Amino acid sequence: MKFREECAVFGCCGVDGAAETAYLGLYALQHRGQESTGIITSDGSRIYEHRDLGLVSKVYGAETLARLRGRLSIGHNRYSTTGLTSAANIQPMLVDCKIGKIAIAHNGNLVNAVELRRAMELDGSIFRSTTDSEVILHLIARSRAGTIEEMIVEALSKVRGAFSLVFLTKDRVIAARDPHGFRPLCLGRLGDAHVVASESCAFDIVGAEYQREVAPGELCVLGGDGPQFIRWSEPAAKLNRCIFEFIYFSRPDSRVFGENVDKVRRMLGRRLAEEPHDLLLRDRRVHRRVAEDD
Repeated sequence: MKFREECAVFGCCGVDGAAETAYLGLYALQHRGQESTGIITSDGSRIYEHRDLGLVSKVYGAETLARLRGRLSIGHNRYSTTGLTSAANIQPMLVDCKIGKIAIAHNGNLVNAVELRRAMELDGSIFRSTTDSEVILHLIARSRAGTIEEMIVEALSKVRGAFSLVFLTKDRVIAARDPHGFRPLCLGRLGDAHVVASESCAFDIVGAEYQREVAPGELCVLGGDGPQFIRWSEPAAKLNRCIFEFIYFSRPDSRVFGENVDKVRRMLGRRLAEEPHDLLLRDRRVHRRVAEDD
């Protein structure tokens, strides 16, 4: 099964030319994944999609974006950590179920995806990819809840692990975050419209204003009446924000977990400089021995 630890997700609702907005957001988030990219849009009645292997600047052209009609969109840049690169695994993923079409873009890693998938396969489910993200779509499709929000909540209550998600239906974009807050996800405002993204640098390129994080254990529903927030799970007693977002993955001009990345990196550098000299010497000796052993 293929997992996606550090990918980019983006979504917008109520934006003229939503595909172009998603393209710019994904371009700003290219550092989070270079294997493949995809955009799915809706004009309120029809769903349009384009996905391919490669970089954002190579996958989309003017003609491609023009075919992606509508004022709602979600997008994804992929960075997988296991498994083979395959067109079947490119996100966002789109399925047709009893409520109509629904698409998902996922950043994170579900730790119980294998057992959930095995149980559903034994019950007759057919999977077309090797991603853990597809498990969430199957759980949504199997739900007997009355609304799409309730179906998503029921599905998320059954998965464990790290996830920052954006969903698209024909008339709304829904963002969700796991209760531990492992991966970042933030909300911005673009005039009367709203956008969500893995990092705030995606807001800067489209001219959106950062508003706040999507809170751990929260759904953010973007439709015709502005953002609606649903607490689907209480946040964990101790949040588990991935430190590598600050150290490695995020752009220095981004705000993730409510903090400016460059500011945090400078703070970490100052703390490192304050480490006792004997500890630094010990670390150097350890690294030297490891290098000699290699």
